[in-house]
Amino acid sequence: MFLFLFCMSVLTPVSIAVVGMVLQKHPVRDINSWSGYRTARSMKSQEAWDFAQKYSAEIWTKGGVVLAVVSAAVMLGFRKGDYEAVSVRLVAVQVICMCLSIVPVEIKLWRRF
Repeated sequence: MFLFLFCMSVLTPVSIAVVGMVLQKHPVRDINSWSGYRTARSMKSQEAWDFAQKYSAEIWTKGGVVLAVVSAAVMLGFRKGDYEAVSVRLVAVQVICMCLSIVPVEIKLWRRF
């Protein structure tokens, strides 16, 4: 059971990092309401859109790698403890971090555009 929960706890941040890498290599080019980093501020101009796509992908790539390493270390630290509860909390923290990645992008957009 530990191995399964360990893999699931690392899967979320690895997925975030992979999506970030894909978006770095193939950013969404045209402003749309279906894919890419979509906020009112990022959709105001093509320049803001391009910047937001690049910067958010960079944050997701770096953040996903950091979260994966930290999550793996935490899970290994609780290998003999209550790793089930820890894995649930880890995934919750990972999702919160993913959502909070909006903050630095919006701050940069606000300052730059």
